[in-house]
Amino acid sequence: MESPDLQRGIQLYQLGRYQDAITYFAKDLESWNSRFYLAQSYYMLSESKKASELAEGLLSESPNDPDVFYLKARISLQADDKNDALKNINEAISLEPYQSDYFGFKATVLLQLKKYEKGLENANEGLQIDPKNNFCLNIRAQLLTKLNRISEADHTIEDILFENPEDVYSHANVGWVALENNKIDTALSHFKEALQIDPNFEYAREGMSTGLKAKNFIYRNYLKYSFWISKQSTKNQWGFLIGIYLVYRFSYKFLSANGLTYLAIPLLIAYLLFALGSWIMEPMSNAILGFNSYGKYLLSTKEKLSGYFFVGLGTLGMVSILAFYILEIDYFLPIAIASLAALIPLPRAFLQYAQKSQYFGIAIGVLIICVGFFGFLFTSDTTLVGAVAFLIMIGFTWIANIFN
Repeated sequence: MESPDLQRGIQLYQLGRYQDAITYFAKDLESWNSRFYLAQSYYMLSESKKASELAEGLLSESPNDPDVFYLKARISLQADDKNDALKNINEAISLEPYQSDYFGFKATVLLQLKKYEKGLENANEGLQIDPKNNFCLNIRAQLLTKLNRISEADHTIEDILFENPEDVYSHANVGWVALENNKIDTALSHFKEALQIDPNFEYAREGMSTGLKAKNFIYRNYLKYSFWISKQSTKNQWGFLIGIYLVYRFSYKFLSANGLTYLAIPLLIAYLLFALGSWIMEPMSNAILGFNSYGKYLLSTKEKLSGYFFVGLGTLGMVSILAFYILEIDYFLPIAIASLAALIPLPRAFLQYAQKSQYFGIAIGVLIICVGFFGFLFTSDTTLVGAVAFLIMIGFTWIANIFN
């Protein structure tokens, strides 16, 4: 018989009050079920380390429990260890091959690994077990969109909304699929529906924010590019970026050699906007939305910080440039360069999901600013100081993918 503490903890867990539920589960640690729900609660609160330790203990007692392997898979994915997540969900499926949610989760992992065809196979397999499974239907719509099978994705979306007309996740997910297909108004309608059902649903809030930004022509095209490049494998992404760089270098050299410098300079500006635009677009749009009387309420704390740092660094950079030219004080030149260079890593760092990516971006941003402000202690050549700050920023853009 379940203890009163376990029963109360489960009630709170089902209400989404995970922190309160932990208090009751912790009173009944002799119970396997209490420890299982305790691990689930920590997982829901994104405390992966605590959840993982409990899951390992549960597995040592019940080495053939598929639900524990499923929990371990979810914890691994939360910690951004996709390969370990795939290994654990495969183990869960081998132990319980007729659980559709397991196949839906495996399809999710494969989606993140950009193995879209294999992901679709698993989503379909889950739907063979349960044709109405919400998890599998939603992930199937996403995978079909990634595979550019739009008509099939639309048909799946109809099934999702027919089976789950009041499901907050379904509306939010359909909104994201519509957003990827450049159906901005449709996307906003579904995000609005989701937020009416649950005003605190982060997935829908983020979608509504992105949809409003997409009303802007420049951001809309950036978003289309982001969706396109995200579909590509890491190898193809690097190939595309290196190819663009080589085309730029060849064109710039050719134009300069033929006395067409007036065309080479706009080409350089266009390349820098392309290469660095994706790094500043999100923080810049957050800054713009932050000054909107309605839009600011859609921004999370981290998005607001991103916008604030963008405005702060941009303002500092422009003021320093003016001071350099008006006051003719060389010290302001490296400060201007460093402030504008720090616009690349620092504001965007707050938007990263992985902590290591956040810390890396913040560290590089602070380093660039320190170089700009204190470089004069090591050399009187202010141009050199500015160049060092700029080169650190360029180096960051090339190696940042390692930390994502």
